[in-house]
Amino acid sequence: MFSKSVRHFSTSAARAVSIKTVPGSAESVSTLRVSIKNAGSKSAPAGLAHLLATSTFLDTPEKSALRLKREAELVGGEYSAEVTRDALVLKATFLKESLPFFVNSLASTVAQSSFKPHQLAEIAAPFASFVHQTKTACPKFKALEELHAVTYRSGLGLPLYFDGSKTFEVSDIATFAKSAFQSENVEIVGENVESADLEKFVSESAFATLPTGNTVVAQKQQTFSGAESRIRQAGKTSAVIGFAVEDADAFELVAAGLLSNLPESITASVESKVLSYEGSNLFYFAVTSTNAAEVAQFITTAAKDLKSVDFSKYSKLASALAEKEVASKQVSVPNDYNLVVVGDIDAVPLKSEL
Repeated sequence: MFSKSVRHFSTSAARAVSIKTVPGSAESVSTLRVSIKNAGSKSAPAGLAHLLATSTFLDTPEKSALRLKREAELVGGEYSAEVTRDALVLKATFLKESLPFFVNSLASTVAQSSFKPHQLAEIAAPFASFVHQTKTACPKFKALEELHAVTYRSGLGLPLYFDGSKTFEVSDIATFAKSAFQSENVEIVGENVESADLEKFVSESAFATLPTGNTVVAQKQQTFSGAESRIRQAGKTSAVIGFAVEDADAFELVAAGLLSNLPESITASVESKVLSYEGSNLFYFAVTSTNAAEVAQFITTAAKDLKSVDFSKYSKLASALAEKEVASKQVSVPNDYNLVVVGDIDAVPLKSEL
């Protein structure tokens, strides 16, 4: 039987790598997800965490990047790496019987990666730049990035991806990795694997050689409101209203209320949610459309509703979203918010006009 979703700790002496397993179906492939706290974009100079992510699964002392990739493919698996604002996340997907191979591969990547100048110049930096260009071509993504920047400025406000505005050397990546890759920062989640097997293989892998350090407690992020940013760009237009909030569950109610009060549209894409991070939660309402006038209409309605709508009437919907009763909480909407517009900025009202 598969283990329940319960946290288990490695038996390796004096190590604080945390391990947990979640159930999976007999037909599904297995996955390992390694999250490394303090290796996300908020913890390093702008773009450095993304370069670390694109530098993973390259060389280790025992294997080249090509060998790592080819061997994974031969046993029916694959790797991926992504940066979030809170963490660096490494993932492996594979057939269940290949668990020891992928534990060892991920462990070597985390504990023993070799960062080389030619790989930064030829692989990691160009790919990171490509990801940034691809993502920022989307006006909604660009608007949300700017919303983070004006709401937090530093920390969570730093860009998620490497934009080339700063120059980094291999030594910068290696130093950042060394500071973040400590046992207390590492959490391993296995899906469709046996917990006893996972703990055993982790304790016998390079994960058990990670240095220990002081546990870093997430600091509350300083936040700002009342800002406006307008970025002229060809293509679709996106407008985003947002602000930091204390109670994420309660503001799911606000999000539900805003969405329920909008007219139907076949051209506009509308979204409202709360992004939860270590140290802060960011509420936002976003609308994107090829019709800038429609964006103006929807963002105006949302701004008005934030000031006037009785959100308690959406309690049943909010309860379903948050899986608990939040209507009884006092939902206090801030007096001010941040506004970001990307696209045809002339067609969307100024913040002072909303």
